[in-house]
Amino acid sequence: MAFFDSLKYLDFYKRIQTDIREKTPVGGAVSITAAVLMSMLFLCETYSYIQGVPVHSISIDDHDNMSPTAGSFWVNFDVTFPAVTCDHISVDVEDRLGSRVFDIQKNVEKIPLDGKGVEGAMHPDEFHTSAPDGHVSMDELRDVVQNKDIFTRSNDSVMLDASSFEEWADGHEWSLVNFRVEWCPWCQMLVPVWKSAAHILATRDARVEMATVECTKQMDLCKKAGVVAFPTIKLFHFGKHVPPDYKGKRTVNDIVHFAENAAQQKASLEEAGHNISEVHRQDVGCTVVGNLFVQKVPGRIQFSLKSDQHTFARDLVNFTHQVHHLSFNDVPESEEEMEAVMLDHEIQEKVSKWLSQTFTSHTKHTTHEHYLKVVEYEFKNRGFGWANANRIYEHSISSHSYATDRHLPAVKFHYDLSPLQVQHTNNYPSYPTTLQTTSN
Repeated sequence: MAFFDSLKYLDFYKRIQTDIREKTPVGGAVSITAAVLMSMLFLCETYSYIQGVPVHSISIDDHDNMSPTAGSFWVNFDVTFPAVTCDHISVDVEDRLGSRVFDIQKNVEKIPLDGKGVEGAMHPDEFHTSAPDGHVSMDELRDVVQNKDIFTRSNDSVMLDASSFEEWADGHEWSLVNFRVEWCPWCQMLVPVWKSAAHILATRDARVEMATVECTKQMDLCKKAGVVAFPTIKLFHFGKHVPPDYKGKRTVNDIVHFAENAAQQKASLEEAGHNISEVHRQDVGCTVVGNLFVQKVPGRIQFSLKSDQHTFARDLVNFTHQVHHLSFNDVPESEEEMEAVMLDHEIQEKVSKWLSQTFTSHTKHTTHEHYLKVVEYEFKNRGFGWANANRIYEHSISSHSYATDRHLPAVKFHYDLSPLQVQHTNNYPSYPTTLQTTSN
């Protein structure tokens, strides 16, 4: 026992007696603070591990070109034109490979807007019922052809001006007005048809009066009526405009049938919930929303006015526009996937930087052009034994406008894809290593 007692003199780790250790409030506060700080450090390191370490790299785009849609993608757009009606807006696509598609209707919606920018009701073309063959008999047509006085200048329909228009329209239950200009070839072709239809309606004692507005001399009236294309034929009921403007065939048979069925068209519009209480059309603008399937080559998307039966008044075309959204994305496998992409605000904020920017036409005949450089971004998360990739397309924007008399005003979006791909990868260290960093 004496030997073991002597060993205690060689003890380097002397035990502190219990009676000299004392618990104090300061010590407790320090202990709690240390525990909180260690917990926060542990949580921060765990969160940092979950987020990963971002690594950026640039490489040549080398995706599998054997995929049926590898060389294509979607263009999504939402553009408002506050001073152009939906009637003749055409969405066109051209690319460097020579592909040209005009007046695209599939996946494109045109929404009318009133003067305050409020969306109005659509006016489907089905409100115009087609004329049956023989509605105007051959005997009636033969009588018109043999009566040469019908086609003389002295037999022109009533000519209206700004001072007489409303009074004349208010005084007739039904009236059909042709807005035209003398230099328009389509207007000139309509003259004999218009006079023939007026004669036949008169012989049938129809309750429809026909008149003409010469917009060359009455441009302010035509502008107020929302006319930018000639000829434009409008129907009125006691001076109130019955939309939409006539879009049927310009034949005697069809115009007579349309005039005699004016009441039916008005009833159809009212049944569909349309309000007919204004002298002139209330939709003065248009929002065009849609998505297009295009090739991954330099190309152009154009919004312009097109018609194979009208002449446009260049001075009345104003393509001031507001770009709410324009983006690119891979071809979706289903409509549900496409809808999910469009509703994902996080993705949309990354791929569309337009922020509803407005581009104003300060002078007449102004064309707007936007140049987009499209870059592919691939986001990869590597960790937990799995990998997930998500590809988006961002683009830079360069815009300018100019006035020209060479063509009608338009809005053009030129796009070009970069051959480089930006890869954004989140790398994750092992979790034990992260915990070791915390303990250190």
